[in-house]
Amino acid sequence: MTIRAFFTGASLAVLLGLPTAAGAFVFNTPGEKSLFQPPFGSVFDTRSGLDEQAAGVVAFEDALHDGYKVFSDELGENLWGGDWDMLDAELFNHKARRAAANSAVFPENPIDRDLSAEDEIMFLGALRRLRQGFERGGRSVIPAQMARAQVSYDCWIVGVDDGSTDAAEICKAEFEDAMDQVEAVATASLTDFPYDTRAMTVSVARGAVDSYFVYFDFDKSDILTEGSRAIGEILTAALADPELTVRVTAHTDTVGTLDYNQALSERRANAVIGALVAGGIEPDRIVSVAVGQTQPLVPTADGVREQFNRVAEVDLL
Repeated sequence: MTIRAFFTGASLAVLLGLPTAAGAFVFNTPGEKSLFQPPFGSVFDTRSGLDEQAAGVVAFEDALHDGYKVFSDELGENLWGGDWDMLDAELFNHKARRAAANSAVFPENPIDRDLSAEDEIMFLGALRRLRQGFERGGRSVIPAQMARAQVSYDCWIVGVDDGSTDAAEICKAEFEDAMDQVEAVATASLTDFPYDTRAMTVSVARGAVDSYFVYFDFDKSDILTEGSRAIGEILTAALADPELTVRVTAHTDTVGTLDYNQALSERRANAVIGALVAGGIEPDRIVSVAVGQTQPLVPTADGVREQFNRVAEVDLL
């Protein structure tokens, strides 16, 4: 059986920004129809003119779009040598379109895949490594490789899920190589950046049993589907151990005023608290703080729409 992974030849050149032969690939652009376009695709067709993101983050999103589009095409064209994977082809086409529209695009959650317990642990570790790359500024300082790491992680997990061993190994190697490059240069930490004095009264000492992230759309406090999964995991862990304290720390990106974002982060904290209480957590077990834009997980300039800063961190202590 012939198996071809997407990180070869012209595909790799696309992800690394290298020139390819004219016409070698034709990618969807916002508004363009395609075989795998979702019926609700038009929602994500237009890149907002309000987005004023740093050049590195835009480069990351562009590379993410290209990588997911290549992957989607290869799955749809049955280049892995197995069954025609229409569902995953559509999934990654949808991710490509979201990246093109500056919408949140998350790597695959291991619990959503048919994995052995050992493989699930392996991918949770890889996911933590990927998240650390984001938190240390990888999308700004080395965007092409950060995007390559995310797409190759998804390729790897799909390969394991589908039983495509050779393809999975190639994608794993691509992930490892991309993350090695990211970790060599993306070394920022929260302590490298000054914060508003109001936030300095907040204890940032760690020691959590587990940490979770609940993400939000721009200027919203509604919990997304990915966040609902996280809430479910939090409830399972917290209800299993009544001695645990649940700490919620809500953030925003840097678009808007300090006062507006402070209020927005308070609404996000309250949304998470409400979901936890509705799930059976006693209110007196929950402590929360809203820090607005003053403690970004991904440091950015002012006025930058950063999806990974629109988040509530939930620590079990």
